[in-house]
Amino acid sequence: MWNRNFKDLERILRGRIPDKYVDRLVEKGLSVKDLMTISEMELAEELSIDRGVAREILAAISSLLIEPITADQLLKKERSILKTGIKELDNLLGGGLRSGTITGIYGPPGSGKTQLSLHLTARALLSEKEGGLSSKEAVILDTEGTFDSERMLTFLTRNGLTESDLSRIRIFSAPSPHQLKAALRLVLSFIRDGMVRFTCIDSISYPFRGYKGLKELPERQGELQETLSLVRRMAEHGAVVLLTIHATKWGRQITSKGGFVLGHVPHNMLYLRKVRRNLVIVTLEDSSYLPPGQAAFRITESGLESG
Repeated sequence: MWNRNFKDLERILRGRIPDKYVDRLVEKGLSVKDLMTISEMELAEELSIDRGVAREILAAISSLLIEPITADQLLKKERSILKTGIKELDNLLGGGLRSGTITGIYGPPGSGKTQLSLHLTARALLSEKEGGLSSKEAVILDTEGTFDSERMLTFLTRNGLTESDLSRIRIFSAPSPHQLKAALRLVLSFIRDGMVRFTCIDSISYPFRGYKGLKELPERQGELQETLSLVRRMAEHGAVVLLTIHATKWGRQITSKGGFVLGHVPHNMLYLRKVRRNLVIVTLEDSSYLPPGQAAFRITESGLESG
């Protein structure tokens, strides 16, 4: 973990790579955290340079960024927690969603993915004392065109907020991979500036619907990898990131779409299934720091309630 600021890195880089490329890094506002996770394809696109040049730049930077951190330092690192406000669900999540983590939510249509997303978006605007993230603004990347401001208002009022707080939620329409990546880059700048601490992509599956068959699979997975690289950078800057994911059925088994490329990115993977008209069972299927388990909540006209 490289614990110096970008000014220190900039000074060293000027002796290792041409100044014009260092100037472009400065101009783009890329931070040390960005440079630790950015791919050569992304860097080439960001700086409008050849991919081979981007590879050389990252090789020079990587030699400077390799610096270990001890486990006790990580233990002392302060993390904000986004509480769901639903006791059983918070217990399942170890208190809530940690800052700097990515959570995937998948399940059949109508299982409550979007409802949970809207609920958490509203909660993110609350102060940390109230169980939120003290996020000045929250972002929803609406890839399917289904965002409902009236339902969002219901979740805001349910959590003690008001209609005026709708102005603190930025909605991006991003139905294609190119639009989604462009929106993510802009949101990343908001996160760097401290304006946004919560982002939801609802859903990350939809923009990639146009790729069909095995012939187009490599291109689809390549686009998805670029997108997920931006998502990882957002989490690296301390944001809570939520991804809703379409489900697919293989025989009797329901799995998330996206395969291994998407499956290995979230720190937590939640499976939602509706067992009665308004009761949703949440299964924590996989986590990098929590044991598996289950919780429940109810979807009502006024928001979400304990199951």
